[in-house]
Amino acid sequence: MKGWGLITARPSEFLIHMRRGRVREVSGQGASCFKLPGDSVAIVPTSIQRLQFTADQVTSEKVGVAVTGLAVYRIADPLVAFRMLNFSYPERAQEKLAELLREMFVGAARRLVANLSVEECLTRRKEGIAAELMREIAPVLAGQGRMEDRTDKGWGVLLDTIEIQDVRVLSASVFEHMQARFRREQERQAREAELAKERFVRREETEGERVLNLQKLAAREEVRQRSQATEEQARLEQLAVEARLAGTQLAQERQAQQEKTAVEREVALAKLAAQEEVRIQTQASEEKARLEGLAAKGRLAEAQLAGERQFALNRAQGELERLRLEHQAESAKAQVELERLRRQQQAEAAQHELRLAEARQEAEQLAARLQVLLAKQSVAEAEASITELELRRTRAQQGLEMERARELRDIENTVSPEVIQLTLARQLPQVAAAFQQKMGEVHVTAVDGANPFGYIAAAVEGVMGLARSAGLKVPGNPQVMPVE
Repeated sequence: MKGWGLITARPSEFLIHMRRGRVREVSGQGASCFKLPGDSVAIVPTSIQRLQFTADQVTSEKVGVAVTGLAVYRIADPLVAFRMLNFSYPERAQEKLAELLREMFVGAARRLVANLSVEECLTRRKEGIAAELMREIAPVLAGQGRMEDRTDKGWGVLLDTIEIQDVRVLSASVFEHMQARFRREQERQAREAELAKERFVRREETEGERVLNLQKLAAREEVRQRSQATEEQARLEQLAVEARLAGTQLAQERQAQQEKTAVEREVALAKLAAQEEVRIQTQASEEKARLEGLAAKGRLAEAQLAGERQFALNRAQGELERLRLEHQAESAKAQVELERLRRQQQAEAAQHELRLAEARQEAEQLAARLQVLLAKQSVAEAEASITELELRRTRAQQGLEMERARELRDIENTVSPEVIQLTLARQLPQVAAAFQQKMGEVHVTAVDGANPFGYIAAAVEGVMGLARSAGLKVPGNPQVMPVE
């Protein structure tokens, strides 16, 4: 440091300027002053300082250990610290302070380790060693100082923290013996973990195999059910196709039988009509001939010959007409035979079409068998839909029946016998007025002495019976006066 002149401290330094044994007011953190030849100037560093120490000591179990620690400190009260150390040369003062603190930490650490076991030294570093060092050394170093205070109170050093970095057993054999128990425990835990892992793996493999077997069984069961359902569906499809074929064949046979019956009926009707026409014409001819014969007998003798010729001519004409009608009947029979042949040909064509339809149906059946697997789900859904539709239709029919019964009850309740009687009573005047009307001129013809006005009495009796059936009180049957 200069003997005189301007002296300036860094921001992390505290400048103390003394003149004539007193601290001047210019002293302060990062201050500067002009030093005269008779003045004293000290620069105290206030930055954080780091100190590492190592203490070798035998524990209470007579085992040597080496404790390595780290202390962090700083000068908090420079006005007190510069009185304890000579900070005219700051570097040397810091070295002295660090050496002194190291010796203090080593001594205190050895004393603490001597009263602890190896286990406590290894596991209770913070609370067993570091905390005790702080509690013992920090009050000695800490202190406060003022410019006018001339008494010593601590060192003005603040100990921030003490950390034990390492606790090492000096004897390798003792350390190995200490670790043997933990190593055995670790090996045991490792073996147990390995066994647990193997058991877990075996259990998982067993569970996986069980699940796989269950899945295989489920798949087989599903395949069996699907195969069974497919076979059932195919059988149902075959039965449906056979039913359709049988229905088609039955319908064709019924149609052919109906056509055959219709043809036979038409033939029979035509035959009967022809026979009836021939009989009628024959009877007419015979009647005409008989009438003409009767008329010819009354004529004169000269007209008898002409009548006989006319009769012979008429008979010839009748014979010709009969022959013509027989020819027509034969033609009708031939036409009927042709129609029958045509019907038979149509029936054979229908049978041929039926065979073709059967062949096509067999082809469709083969195609349906190929599509059974794909149509299974659709058929099941369709059957479910049909069942639901049938249920809805049944419910709708039941609702309609109930509605119809309800309406019938309403009608029965509305149209009661009293209403019918009232309506008939209201209409009786109109009926009576209709009977009172003039009917104009009526010509009546009585046969075998019958009453010509009996229909009027019958009509009146019908109206009176209707009134009685409706519950009206009417007089008894009136006596009909005979008509002369």
